[in-house]
Amino acid sequence: MCGRDMEENAMQKQDTPFPVLFTPRLRLCAIESSHAERLHAVWTDPLVIEYLVLDPFTELRQSEEMIGLLQWLHPSGEGVRWAITLRSDGTVLGTCGFHNWKKEHGRAEMGYELDSRMWRQGFMSEAVFAALEYGFGTMELNRVEALVTEGNQRSRGFLEKAGFRLEGTLRQYEWARGRYQDQWMFSLLKEDRKGGQFTLVPQVADRIFV
Repeated sequence: MCGRDMEENAMQKQDTPFPVLFTPRLRLCAIESSHAERLHAVWTDPLVIEYLVLDPFTELRQSEEMIGLLQWLHPSGEGVRWAITLRSDGTVLGTCGFHNWKKEHGRAEMGYELDSRMWRQGFMSEAVFAALEYGFGTMELNRVEALVTEGNQRSRGFLEKAGFRLEGTLRQYEWARGRYQDQWMFSLLKEDRKGGQFTLVPQVADRIFV
């Protein structure tokens, strides 16, 4: 691809409207700079970050930088990350979405996290299933992957109830908090959907995974 073609392609990606998704209780929308304080509270919650493959944030600036990285996913064509908000009052509960989008292979990696005070209320189920419908539909994904730090049984249970399959363990796959950490590889294929769509699983355990 020549330089002009690359520039035009980048401009087209940036001009693509950000997708806004709705569930009965949630609105999935673009992450905004104004969400920094709320997301910083989520990203520094000891329960939420227990299995994160990132060093814990200590300053608001770090969360602001993370927001910038997540905001760039959509215009760059590398994925999409939504802010999970309540339709009733706009409260930001967390984020979810796709990254490492390999269009030529029809696959992307999913990540998500939720305010621990909102766990076990089905919010993450609503958000993730809406994102999956968008991924397998609009993004034309054939495979969605999810990496879970070994030992994170809550996230493992959530994914398994959502239909993901454990494929194996990636040994010493990520470096975080001063050591290499094993990661469980989960996947969900487009053909795994029942009746062309996903069915929400009642009372699925909500848990962090970024």
